[in-house]
Amino acid sequence: MTHLTQLRKYSAELVDLHHTLALMQWDQEVRMPRRAAEGRAGQFATLSGLVHRREVAPELGALLAEVEASKEGLSVEDLALVRVMRRQYDQNTKLPEEFVSEFSRLASQAQMSWLEAREQSDFAIFQPLLERLVIMARQQAEYLGYADHPYDALLDLYEEGLTTAQVEKMFVELQAPLVAMVKKFAGRLTPLSFGEPFSPAGQEQFAQHLLVAMGFDFSRGCLARSAHPFTTTLGHHDRRITNRYAPKSLDFIFGALHEGGHALYEQGIAERLAHSHLDDGVSLGIHESQSRFWENVVGRGRPFWQRFFPELQQSFPAQFAQTDIDDFVRGINAVTPGLIRVDADELTYNLHVLIRFEIEKALIEGSLEVAALTRVWRDKYRQYLGVEVESDADGVLQDIHWSHGSFGYFPTYTIGNLAAAQIWEAYRQYDPEFSQTIGTGNLEKVQAWLGREIHTHGSVYLPQELLKRVTGAPLSAQPFLAYLEEKFTALVA
Repeated sequence: MTHLTQLRKYSAELVDLHHTLALMQWDQEVRMPRRAAEGRAGQFATLSGLVHRREVAPELGALLAEVEASKEGLSVEDLALVRVMRRQYDQNTKLPEEFVSEFSRLASQAQMSWLEAREQSDFAIFQPLLERLVIMARQQAEYLGYADHPYDALLDLYEEGLTTAQVEKMFVELQAPLVAMVKKFAGRLTPLSFGEPFSPAGQEQFAQHLLVAMGFDFSRGCLARSAHPFTTTLGHHDRRITNRYAPKSLDFIFGALHEGGHALYEQGIAERLAHSHLDDGVSLGIHESQSRFWENVVGRGRPFWQRFFPELQQSFPAQFAQTDIDDFVRGINAVTPGLIRVDADELTYNLHVLIRFEIEKALIEGSLEVAALTRVWRDKYRQYLGVEVESDADGVLQDIHWSHGSFGYFPTYTIGNLAAAQIWEAYRQYDPEFSQTIGTGNLEKVQAWLGREIHTHGSVYLPQELLKRVTGAPLSAQPFLAYLEEKFTALVA
């Protein structure tokens, strides 16, 4: 057995173990009884420690060194496998097993605490565990190492090579134009409101219908419910989505489109990459580009609703029988500064992310303590969005990410928005008749192009390399700003 064959076998074993952890996480968020929380936390700690032991074993380091010493003749995909596994090995060997186990245990406990705190809208319930998570995140940054800022080490976990300085530059380029556009377009489009609640069964059925139309394969995935929608992978042919349903909200539509975009990326990865470290989206920023592409660029566009609005009216006549398509499209794009990130329009969304970036950076560098979070959250929402936060549930407790210990994740949402706009430019060049394509419901054409250009490659190419292959340019704010200006100018005309 060659060293490369052994490395592939080792990769498959680690992938199996991580999918087992993902199954435990999916179960915890979807079906696990509340009183099982303590036991599940212990299971996470035990299994995470065992997995970490395999991830840092000298055997793996030796295998990587042997393959790296004889790279000549390796395929692009083999070289990519070595690159990805080397990066993870180098990161993992910096983290003590005891730290990994305890962080995993704490995150499992924190998730259930967050859920209770959110239900009661009481940050004090979650605060003690969040304080411990922040301390451990700071320790994690020190273990991993960084050049300029401890937050760099955490950003790099989700978007390879991303730094605090780069994120700050990105938001400098975005903030003033976005604030100007919010002032220009806010209040000019009438939001939708509903007197009659949507039936839960009807919401789920319509969400499933949209997922099928997008190309989601239910023989290789499923749709469940959770407090915070997410997508996870439990195997090459097991990509799972969750969604949430509110009585008088269109979350069921845009949650399905968003998570469906993530899942289509995973389902589109080439079969030959299955059961390896390459059977995954290359970064959270590229992943988010796919979810925002479907949720916003396609799903909030008029061509999409030329095809699906009649069906929406038929499914929910009490809500839409008296609404025409133009009012509907303007309504789903209404610019209304609000409290909730996942409900935000395209113009204000990145200001929500900016708030979280500034808070996380301050938490990790130690200039902000967890005890001050509710006050700082309220201050920033007043400053950036001009809204008053009246409850913890609609404020500092609205996102699940910190309960997972995921610090450094939020900026990838804005990266995804920027990348989605660039990818949309590239698709429009490929398909000049894009309005007709989408308006007639030919979403297979869109999905097939995304599959060829992005999905099939999994983690073979680095994020920036992949984006340049697809769009011809590195990540930039300008296509996104141009897309927004063009779209909203047409909507208010």
